[in-house]
Amino acid sequence: MSDVELSEVIVKGLRERGYINFTPPQLEALKTGFLRGENLVVCAPTASGKTLIGEIALVSAALRGLKGIYTSPLKALAYEKYEEFSFWGRYGVEVGISMGDYEVTEDEIKRLSSFNIIVTTYERLDSILRRRPSWLMNVGVVVIDELHMLGDESRGHIVEMIATRAKLLGIQVVGLSATIGNAEELAKWLNAKLVKSYWRPVKLYEVPTYRAADGKYIMFFPDELGKESTPLIVDDVTRYWINEALRGGFNVLEFKYSRRGVEELAEQYSLYVCSNLSEDDKTELNKLLQEMKMELPDFEYEKLEHLVRCGVAYHHAGLSPEARRFIERMFRERFIKYLSATPTLAMGVNLPARVVIINTYYYTGGGREKISVLEYKQLSGRAGRPQYDPYGIVIVSKDVRNLKEAEYYIKSPPEPISSTLLSEAALRRHVLAVIASQEANKLNEIAKFFSSTFAAIKMGRKALERKLLNVLQLLEELNMVKSRIVAEENIYTATKLGAATSMLYVDPLTTALIVEGLRRAQKPTELYYLALIGMSPDFADVNIGRGVRRAQEEIVESYAESRLLPDSELEYIFRDPKVDWIRGAVIGMILRDWIEEVPERRILEVYGIEAGDLRVIRENGEWLAYAAAVIAQILGMQDNAAKLFKLVERIKHGVKEDALELVKIRYVGRVRARTMLAYGIRTVNDVIAKESLIRKLFGDGWGEKIVEEVKRLGVVKMEKLK
Repeated sequence: MSDVELSEVIVKGLRERGYINFTPPQLEALKTGFLRGENLVVCAPTASGKTLIGEIALVSAALRGLKGIYTSPLKALAYEKYEEFSFWGRYGVEVGISMGDYEVTEDEIKRLSSFNIIVTTYERLDSILRRRPSWLMNVGVVVIDELHMLGDESRGHIVEMIATRAKLLGIQVVGLSATIGNAEELAKWLNAKLVKSYWRPVKLYEVPTYRAADGKYIMFFPDELGKESTPLIVDDVTRYWINEALRGGFNVLEFKYSRRGVEELAEQYSLYVCSNLSEDDKTELNKLLQEMKMELPDFEYEKLEHLVRCGVAYHHAGLSPEARRFIERMFRERFIKYLSATPTLAMGVNLPARVVIINTYYYTGGGREKISVLEYKQLSGRAGRPQYDPYGIVIVSKDVRNLKEAEYYIKSPPEPISSTLLSEAALRRHVLAVIASQEANKLNEIAKFFSSTFAAIKMGRKALERKLLNVLQLLEELNMVKSRIVAEENIYTATKLGAATSMLYVDPLTTALIVEGLRRAQKPTELYYLALIGMSPDFADVNIGRGVRRAQEEIVESYAESRLLPDSELEYIFRDPKVDWIRGAVIGMILRDWIEEVPERRILEVYGIEAGDLRVIRENGEWLAYAAAVIAQILGMQDNAAKLFKLVERIKHGVKEDALELVKIRYVGRVRARTMLAYGIRTVNDVIAKESLIRKLFGDGWGEKIVEEVKRLGVVKMEKLK
């Protein structure tokens, strides 16, 4: 630490956290002078200490009286960093977090003004920037974690707009990534210093592996690993490494690209791991199972119990967040010896594994595809973590058929990142946002704004203007903007509907679909509203798989005939691949069952979805029902708005209308509320009037908590039952 100039507060804080020396990438970054405000891109392997570089930038800005903003792709990662950064509160640096699902309100903007460091997700920060809060001029640095996400098809354009706005506002940008193929180009765009390092805190051994024609696996070990024979031929490469892990006291992580695939892997190896567990491990796992039973719903516990009992688990987006967190903790503490996972696990979650096995093929509608080198580098970064492993081993790759295929991933650099901003779906969102936030309102001003983007590097000004003009015409057709000619130049302003769309953070096409759907509705049912938002572009990435097929075969036709669903003609009016009537019908029925208090287990069974999928559908449904309610208000459809606002609360809690008052009480969910209603407890006043019954129904523990919560809120006068 003596090699660089840092404030006494930062040095003291870092030493208190246990830091003595900087890693080479950290030291190189600090020597660039980025703490004086220069932009910086750090491209270095996982676990090389990139996040600390961003953290120092944030704290340094705060100590100079400026704000710092940290943004990441996942809520879980953002919350993890919020907890880490909150350490600096003891030095007077106030840290806040913003991850809400609705639009950013004035109250939220005001709340955030009091923090020195703000932690957000990409979408939340983009939404905040659209509001152009007055305190934005006091922001000194924006730290963008996982900067390679700029090339992501579905979310990359959001990262690009965050960086672009920061550039235009003169805010320092610090971008962090483990894998950028064209880091120099990206740094040049940001006018940033580049720190590109290959240093890792633990040595990584990449072991090219392939499956021979006879079904056996052939692994080629580097000499340093000291294997007796190389190549080594084994019957089952995963079983070989499980054996090594059980003997050596470490664990194994295997990546595969489908939920079904990772579940099958866990089942395949669970009995083998089980038969080789020590008695101590079995005892600890049985204790953990009791804890898991308390934290997870019964149906999810039942799916995982027999695996976890054997020291095995799987991890994918179909699991609930609670289940994923529990599995991550058990794997981190090495009670789980073998974990199979989809690549979502590799996005920033700190899960160490000495051995990582990678399957490089996946299946799409077009057949068998190979993962990118960039994806491989991200996955391989999970192998070997400081304080856990003396080295990391990556098996590349279990499912290829020759050595050349495996070596390709080891020898090749990651692919260059390309912008995704110029797709119509992305541009219509961001052009509207620029106009609605009054950052630009003439074609040449809008073009000037977008010429600062990464997308514009390889596009001439005229071509960019033509693309923008097409989007502006679409936005006018959708009634998002209106134009008027002043001095032979079009001036664009957002309509009330367009401004609301931008603030609600929905796709303009979603708003247009809701508007048309509400106008066509005669006597809309709850299912109608839910199916309408379900077919919108903002629901396009939700996994409903088998539910779609079941709906096509058995359900949709009967609902359509009874006119409970929106007109299927809506799909043809908008002619966008992300507007899907069948998907909307299925999502509508899932949400309808949820608010009618159909048991969660039954919903999952009927529609062929998983707990994590239902959680996403509920969260998206709540957000889009709220957006639809606001849109209905703007249209003057107050009856629709009132019904939609009530639906928002019902989706949030998963209850019928008669339970809405009860579920507002902390500790009362859909099941407890229904029990209370069955015993005539309908209001918060009834809770106090029947205090002893509440304790009898839910025990002294939970019953007491419910009663005390009502008293704490001061909702009713405190009266004791005589």
